[in-house]
Amino acid sequence: MNQLKTEVKVIFLDAGGVLFETFFKGDDRIRHLLTERGYPRKKIDDGIMKAKQTKLNFITNWNEEEQYFRRYYGAIAKELGEVDLTNELLYFAHFARHCELFPEVKDVLEKLRNKYRLGVISNAMPSMDWIFDWLGIRKYFDSIILSAFVNEAKPEKAIYEIALRDIQAKPEKCIFIDDITLNIEGAERVGIRGIHLNREKMNLLELLQEYELL
Repeated sequence: MNQLKTEVKVIFLDAGGVLFETFFKGDDRIRHLLTERGYPRKKIDDGIMKAKQTKLNFITNWNEEEQYFRRYYGAIAKELGEVDLTNELLYFAHFARHCELFPEVKDVLEKLRNKYRLGVISNAMPSMDWIFDWLGIRKYFDSIILSAFVNEAKPEKAIYEIALRDIQAKPEKCIFIDDITLNIEGAERVGIRGIHLNREKMNLLELLQEYELL
C-alpha cells in the first residue's frame, strides 16, 4: 500500500494556479476595456507602465487593497486624461471578478473531503477570500490561510506553521500542493511533504492519482 496515502490526514492547497485562475489576465483586461472606449493602444500601454510603478506595501484588509488599486488604476486614468475611469477599472478589471475554477477542481474537492481534511495556504490580497464564496468552494475547507490576514507569506516558515496550528495537524501528516517550487520548499522546511503541480504537464486530478491520493 502507498505509504504516503496511509499517512496523510491533511491536504493543503495553494489557491491561484491550483484551484482557480484568472484566464483573462490583468493587463489584457485593462486593454480590452479601454480599447472599447476608443483609447489608442500606445496611450493605454503608457498608462499601464505608469501604474506598475505604484508602490505595493503589505496589504492586510480590503480598505488598504482598495486604496492600492485606486492608485494603480488612477495612474492609468490620469495618463488618459479621464480620472473618472478609475472607478470603472476598479470594478471591471479587478482580478476577483475574473477568477474561474479549473475544470476538474470541484469534482476533486468533493472526493478529497471524504478522505482528508483540507486547507488553503495562499499568498493573496484580502479580496481573494470572497472568491471562495463566489466559486462555491469554501465549504470544502477546514482552514483558509491567506497571507493578507496573517501578515506572513510563502515561502517563509511562519505561514505554514500558522496553517498547521489552525487546522491542528502535525506536519508529517500533511502534504502541500503548489504550482511554485519555492513555496513547496518552504513547506518542506517545516516538515510538510510538498508536491509541485505543473499544469503544463497534468491537472490536479492527475497529480493526485499519480501519488495515489485519489
